[in-house]
Amino acid sequence: MTKTIIKVLVLLLVISLGSYYIYKNILYKDARDINSEKSILTISATDLENEYVLDPAKGDSKYLNKTIEVEGIVSEVTDSSMVIDHKVFCKMNKKAEKTLMNKKINIKGRCIGFDDLFEVVKFDQCSIQQH
Repeated sequence: MTKTIIKVLVLLLVISLGSYYIYKNILYKDARDINSEKSILTISATDLENEYVLDPAKGDSKYLNKTIEVEGIVSEVTDSSMVIDHKVFCKMNKKAEKTLMNKKINIKGRCIGFDDLFEVVKFDQCSIQQH
């Protein structure tokens, strides 16, 4: 009788530890901190958008979900976003400064793909690298 109880307790322990391991290492992962990541390249907004227009699938394979720096002239500013050279839409981490309008800057962020409707490459988690 006691051997059966020990086997059941060991089985419950293995199941609970296995469940914890799966949750901690497979199901739950911390969010990426794009600001602390090193960018894979620096590219102009125009060149990036041209690559996506020529071949969206190839653009996604090269840039999707990657940390990239985009350089260009700020063409639009709202409270939480910027558009660079009318080609790249950037969702900013902090409030965007309207004083940056028409100035050349570098923005680092995560590429989330090409928006066919608005014909812009979209980025999120963006931060200004220099201005």
